[in-house]
Amino acid sequence: MNLFAFTDEQLLEQIAQRNAEALETLYDRHAQVVYSLILRIVRNQTSAEEILQEAFWQVWTSAGSYQGSGSAAAWLYRIARNKALDYLRRLKRTTEGGEVEYLDAIANAMEPGSGVGHSTVEQAAERNWRAQQVRAALQSLPEEQRICVELAYFDGLSQSQIAELLRLPLGTVKTRLRLGIEKLERLLLAAGLQGSETLR
Repeated sequence: MNLFAFTDEQLLEQIAQRNAEALETLYDRHAQVVYSLILRIVRNQTSAEEILQEAFWQVWTSAGSYQGSGSAAAWLYRIARNKALDYLRRLKRTTEGGEVEYLDAIANAMEPGSGVGHSTVEQAAERNWRAQQVRAALQSLPEEQRICVELAYFDGLSQSQIAELLRLPLGTVKTRLRLGIEKLERLLLAAGLQGSETLR
């Protein structure tokens, strides 16, 4: 059976039937990009390698739970990202782990220079509030838009890299990013954060 011509979704079907060769094919196809995503979150090569193996082990054990909502690559990305964030939580960082840091990056871009002249406590409180607003806004985006926004702004991927990871046409990625960012800005403006062309 030539699995190289199979789509990711077809490979998951084979993995659910305990086809180890299908898992190897999926690994060869996505491991490098997924490893890069994990490494950006945990910032430790050894840990990233271990988490990568954990992520693909979960694919092996949970392939049958994939319901076809979103691409198989996006499903794999969510598993890897959740594993990476779980690792940060196990290190007893804040409950939000690296997520707060990434969310702050968007919040700061939405309102550059905010907090200037405030006390340290006030700055921390304001950062936490902004992060909460951004997190809530992101959760309200359609999943396909949210995934593209997270990959672009949290993980630093280019539009071409996102298209490769999710196996989508570049134009589709650009559209989802544009729509997601526009909605995100509207929601954050409504929450009291200033919009910025930085996210466009």
